[in-house]
Amino acid sequence: MATDAGAPRPGRVTIADIARRAGVTTGAVSLAINGKPGVSDITRARILQIADELRWRPNHAAKTLRGKSPRSIGLVLTRPEEVVGEEVFFTKFLVGVQSVLSQCGYSLQLRMATDLAAESTIHAEWIADGRVDGVLVLDPRLDDPRVAVLLELGQPAVIVGGDQDTATLTSVHTDDGPFMRAAFDHLIGFGHHRIGYVTGDQSFAHIRRRIDAFTDCALESGVWGTTLAGEFVPKRAKEATRRLMSSPMRPTALLFDNEVMTIAGMATLAEMGLTVPADVSVLSWEDSATCQVLHPTLTALNRDAAVLGKQAAGAILRLLDRDPVVEVSVPARVVPRASTAPPAS
Repeated sequence: MATDAGAPRPGRVTIADIARRAGVTTGAVSLAINGKPGVSDITRARILQIADELRWRPNHAAKTLRGKSPRSIGLVLTRPEEVVGEEVFFTKFLVGVQSVLSQCGYSLQLRMATDLAAESTIHAEWIADGRVDGVLVLDPRLDDPRVAVLLELGQPAVIVGGDQDTATLTSVHTDDGPFMRAAFDHLIGFGHHRIGYVTGDQSFAHIRRRIDAFTDCALESGVWGTTLAGEFVPKRAKEATRRLMSSPMRPTALLFDNEVMTIAGMATLAEMGLTVPADVSVLSWEDSATCQVLHPTLTALNRDAAVLGKQAAGAILRLLDRDPVVEVSVPARVVPRASTAPPAS
């Protein structure tokens, strides 16, 4: 049966449906519908005609807010559900964001997305419907396509861990170099000279910075270091751990990019008959209550993600007020516990 690629999906027509029919981006549709510059008159007329043909209408609740601020900030999480649900970083980060927004009379709109294209579509629809004053963006990628969409939309946005600074788009900078140095120094202080690093998603800009810092630390210290991607997914972390510990020059210490991957890695070590820390020391990049009750208790890099959330929320509010964004240092330290010790002789 033939299908119409431009046909709208069942249910309420969205600007993504209009974009598919018009052959343009959702950002272009948002600009045209809101009467903003950035699209040609011909394209604007075609988009408005298609919107009329599809009987698209703005969200009624949002429409009543036209002319006044919805006092709402949007955040889309583009991570697997199991990662968001289990990783303590997101909970602490969201608590920090909400604490600042609540004090200033703003609410937080939270959505999940399967990929970056879907995230950008949500951003454009929020803006077209007038649902948010600005957005927060997590996990910037190398050559991140969301940046171009947000710049096109012209809506205030803060990228956490990014490096963009324009009139409408700014970043909360994170410096993972000193954090990696602290973790590295802890391990080489015990005498470890073969260190494996199971990373998160290596397309993330902050993970690339961590990998670069890990490489620099290894070269400066004369330590053998190797990295494998765990993608923040327990299954991938288990696979990476098995590969590292099956090599002829297996590491005497392992560093994982979060506590969920660390726990998965420790389960694999047990399956392989290896004992922590007698056979291999283990360090988690993130700390949590779970790290304190595992057996053995887990050495972890403790950084207050709530502070980062507060900084991100403060940055978007200052951007809305056209005030300079003030950088806040996010403290971090290694909390030594039973999972790290000198390597076996």
